[in-house]
Amino acid sequence: MSKLVERVVAARFSQHVESNKLLPQRQSAYRRFHSTEAVIAAVHNDLIRAADADRVSALVLLDLSSAFDTVDHQILLSVLNQRYGVDGAALSWFQSYLSDRFQTFVFNSRRSPAFHVDCGVPQGSVLGPLEFIAYTEHVTDIFDRYSLHHHLFADDKQVYASADLDGVVEMRSRLGDLITEVGSWCSSRRLQLNQSKTELAWFGKPSRLDRLRHQDITVTVGTVTIQPSAVVRDLGVLLDSELSMKRHVAKVTSTCFYQLRRLRQIRRLVGPELTAQLVHAFVLSRLDYGNSVLAGLPRSTVEPLQRVQNAAARLILHLGMRDHVTPALRQLHWLPVHLRLKHKLCTMMHSIHTGQCPAYLADMVHSVADSSTRPGLRSADTTDYRKPRCSTNFGQRAFAYAGPLAWNDLPPSIRDISDRTLFRKRLKTFLFNIAA
Repeated sequence: MSKLVERVVAARFSQHVESNKLLPQRQSAYRRFHSTEAVIAAVHNDLIRAADADRVSALVLLDLSSAFDTVDHQILLSVLNQRYGVDGAALSWFQSYLSDRFQTFVFNSRRSPAFHVDCGVPQGSVLGPLEFIAYTEHVTDIFDRYSLHHHLFADDKQVYASADLDGVVEMRSRLGDLITEVGSWCSSRRLQLNQSKTELAWFGKPSRLDRLRHQDITVTVGTVTIQPSAVVRDLGVLLDSELSMKRHVAKVTSTCFYQLRRLRQIRRLVGPELTAQLVHAFVLSRLDYGNSVLAGLPRSTVEPLQRVQNAAARLILHLGMRDHVTPALRQLHWLPVHLRLKHKLCTMMHSIHTGQCPAYLADMVHSVADSSTRPGLRSADTTDYRKPRCSTNFGQRAFAYAGPLAWNDLPPSIRDISDRTLFRKRLKTFLFNIAA
């Protein structure tokens, strides 16, 4: 019964927040049509576009210690009242929901006495995550004041900026001041910004990074100096300084082959049908996650992922290493990796085309029909999207270019489908025919 009541309150609170646009655009956690993949695509797009313009970018990943466990109940109730307009019986309900909670611990089969919980959102609750993002959304005012790009996903907060080489010193200073102010804000909300675990990475073309190495590229926050890393993990995707994505592909390949070795040990016990389900859950899901950032990469970089898919097909169908895998992929109705990437790009573009995406994702691409320079022309009636100009082929890896490129190649009969499920079905059939 308690979970049912929580779901009702969560649904009403979400509707209230979204209809009145009370959450910042770049808070993507626990919101409809928002996902980590949208955040990754947006960040990667901005980094690629900046590098294509011969600029360098600094990305800072902020780390909060035990963030969900240190939410102050009184501050949370005040935020709900003052920033979200929750009052009267609704505010009393939230107060009752948070109060008189107890927690026990089990260690070595022994249960501890019950401890009164006077902070933190309830663990495992339906409403707790929504309360947390409401509690922390005010931090975006600091990011906006410094005019820096940022994204929030629950307790994961990241900020990044781009500049010419001459502006690196000033950008380092702004980032340091920003992190200091964010730390002070966290203290005011009983949160703890872990400066020692905050990560910093610089991105750009190799030629620009070589010149950058002769400068001081650390960021100082109080008495803590944040050293830059060559690779950082952003929401499950490894981003290297040159944005080659080789480290990410290698990590995904290694993890998938590890899972395939484990599944091979139980294949005879569970049968082919369950083996296929496990492969989808533990292998193919990893191949597909965040793969929009692989657009425009050389085939040699993405080829290890195709070898993973081939090994997965052989595992399910009991094929030998010398057996041809192309018929196996057709039998399983699997798209090859490069077409799975195109499928993801087109699906994201469909979400933009139908208005079922975050605003920051829609702002990256522009429809030809919306162009003010084409009134009365036949091109104004098309569903094509404009591809931005790029200085080099490197810039064509940005979602702002790769997304419209993939979308414009689709026939109008598929692009005109508004239903998401039907679109994905027809899209897969179209791409499968291309693969055949």
